[in-house]
Amino acid sequence: MKILLALDSFKGSLTAREAVEAAASALDGDIVRLPLSDGGEGFTECMVEALGGVFRTVRVHDPLGRQVNARYGLVQGGRTAVIETAAAGGLTLLNPSELDPWNASSFGVGEMILDAVNQDVEEICIGLGGTAVMDGGSGMLDAVGTLPAPIRIHAFFDADVPLTGPRGAAYVFGPQKGADAEMVLRLDKRFRDLSRSWKDQYGVDADKIPGAGAAGGIGAALGVCLRAQMHPGIDSVLDAVGFGGRLDGSDLVITGEGKADLQTLTGKVPYGVLRQVRRLSADIPVILVAGRVEDKAALLEAGFTDVIRITPENEFDGKGMEKEVAAGNLKRAVQDLQHLRNQH
Repeated sequence: MKILLALDSFKGSLTAREAVEAAASALDGDIVRLPLSDGGEGFTECMVEALGGVFRTVRVHDPLGRQVNARYGLVQGGRTAVIETAAAGGLTLLNPSELDPWNASSFGVGEMILDAVNQDVEEICIGLGGTAVMDGGSGMLDAVGTLPAPIRIHAFFDADVPLTGPRGAAYVFGPQKGADAEMVLRLDKRFRDLSRSWKDQYGVDADKIPGAGAAGGIGAALGVCLRAQMHPGIDSVLDAVGFGGRLDGSDLVITGEGKADLQTLTGKVPYGVLRQVRRLSADIPVILVAGRVEDKAALLEAGFTDVIRITPENEFDGKGMEKEVAAGNLKRAVQDLQHLRNQH
């Protein structure tokens, strides 16, 4: 049996590579390991490995203004920089008690962009996702200023949500970054004010930009102010890693992420994997495993063969799992799955 493991990170617990290795340790047969990212954590690693390149580490500021090391990639002979917003603005850089969606800044993301510019790159690819910030990219723009005209920017978003409104960034992402109901309203007003200001200055409606709400509104700042071309992150990554070739001959696909819910269907790794599989085959089962599962009926209706929660209810406290616990839970879930398939 050939099994393709195409998993995203389990935020706060396992990187995509660690999740793939944990699942692989439970399986026999021809196992294809494929760590993935939709623009959030792991985007740089996936793209650098797929395209060939080197990593560069720079000193930047985290969402609370503390200095941290952030890594990005240089590919295509150094002509293209690959950056992920999570490296400088990520949720994983903060403890849960430190979450501060009103004051957290994307300034460090701008510092990474500036460093790439100083490496004389011609193009910058930015993965959007996994951030603790909700500043609409204001900090990033403050750090960047005006980019040299020849530099092209491509932004890859993990979720296609608008900047403003009830389905926008404040409502969708605010609560997971520490915003209560009152804060969500304030954040949405912040985004509406930014949108009006940008419309007056650039003549562009931020909510017409695909992925505008991604990474706490950094997507909108890139699309409107820096004229970035916007792309669904997972589709671009799947193309870069040659997903069709990896899938060829597979009997089963296992995909996964930390939390599976309706957001999964907005462009996250598992749904991107499912769509790519279905374009190529109607028969290969695609099973979704996740630390937490909500909206299971909707996920099954979207086409997943099964949706499996790997974490017992009494083990999850809302702050993520220890790496060893998460890996063990994932391994046991996959072992059970393999056992069930072998019985049929």
